[in-house]
Amino acid sequence: MSADDFSADCSRCAALCCMALAFDAGEDFGHDKPAGYPCRHLEGFSCSIHAGLAEAGYHGCVRFDCLGAGQRVTALFAGTWRDDPALTRPMMRAFRRMRDIQELRQMLVAAATLPLPAAQEGERRAWLSRLERAQNDAGALERAEIAEARHWLRGLAAHVPRRERRASR
Repeated sequence: MSADDFSADCSRCAALCCMALAFDAGEDFGHDKPAGYPCRHLEGFSCSIHAGLAEAGYHGCVRFDCLGAGQRVTALFAGTWRDDPALTRPMMRAFRRMRDIQELRQMLVAAATLPLPAAQEGERRAWLSRLERAQNDAGALERAEIAEARHWLRGLAAHVPRRERRASR
């Protein structure tokens, strides 16, 4: 597994973050946008103001990282929400779930640096394997045990050295 596993590649995505996510006008976004509707700056699958997002008041877009979820979901579907509007809801749901899975996978990879007992290390590897399988199949993605994986990861806090716990507060 490499850092590329968690890198967004917008050129291979159907602008899922610009479609699936909701945001409110304010300090981070220049206008209101409900989930499931394309951003007003979306042209095709590209942002018409991408080069000047911060200057235009879209700091939230600048900071957002899908961790590679967008291109993974786009590859799972035969077509896009633009080609077939019936794909809009399934792609948006898959994008949100895939983003969660990518975040969990990233945490499980980082947990490899913790001094885990052999049994917990085995569980960590099993969770990582299950989530990797889920991200390659739309049906498995839907059945992924996201809440359970988050709960299991919270149990690792006791293995984080004290000084790292203080720094993260």
